[in-house]
Amino acid sequence: MRHEASRIDVQREVVLRTPRLSLTSWRVDDVESLHEVHSDPQTMEFVRNGRPESRPEVEQLVDQYIAEHAARGWTKWRLADFDDQLVGRAGFGGTSESRGLSYLIRRSRWGLGLATEIAEALVGWHLSHTVGVPLRAIVAVGNDASARVLEKVGFDEAGLEDFEGTICRAFMHPESD
Repeated sequence: MRHEASRIDVQREVVLRTPRLSLTSWRVDDVESLHEVHSDPQTMEFVRNGRPESRPEVEQLVDQYIAEHAARGWTKWRLADFDDQLVGRAGFGGTSESRGLSYLIRRSRWGLGLATEIAEALVGWHLSHTVGVPLRAIVAVGNDASARVLEKVGFDEAGLEDFEGTICRAFMHPESD
C-alpha cells in the first residue's frame, strides 16, 4: 500500500549529514535506484537472505521504511551523496526496547570509508535521541569488513546468534545502555 507521504512531489526530510553523505526520508521514486543496489549479488551476499531482491520486494521495503519513519521517527533511511545520488541505506531496525544499527553501501562505493562515516554518525544520532535503549548490530559470519567498521565506531563483539537462519556475529555498543 502506498503512503500519501511517499508521493514524488513530497520534500525529503534530512535526518543527518556527514562530511560526504546525507540520510533522508524515502519517496516512491527511490524504488528503482534502491533496486539497483539490492539486485547486485555481491552487495547482497551478507544481507537479509543473502540473495538479490526483486523490484516488488524492494518496493515493499521502501513502503515499510516510509511507514516506519512516519510512525516512529526512525528507520533505515535513504543514504545519498551531496549530488543526491543514492549510495545505499542506513539507519536502524529493531524495536523501542533495542535498536539494530544497519547500513548497506552500493558496491561501486565500497572501500571509501563511507560505511565507517555513516556508522559513526548513526551511533551519535542514537546516543543523542534515546536513553536506555541498547544499540546492537549483527554481521553475517564471513563479513569481516563490516565487523571492522563496527569495532572502529566502538562496538564490542558479544558472541554469535542466529538471525533468520543466518549465523551472525553480534555486537553491542557499550555507551547505549
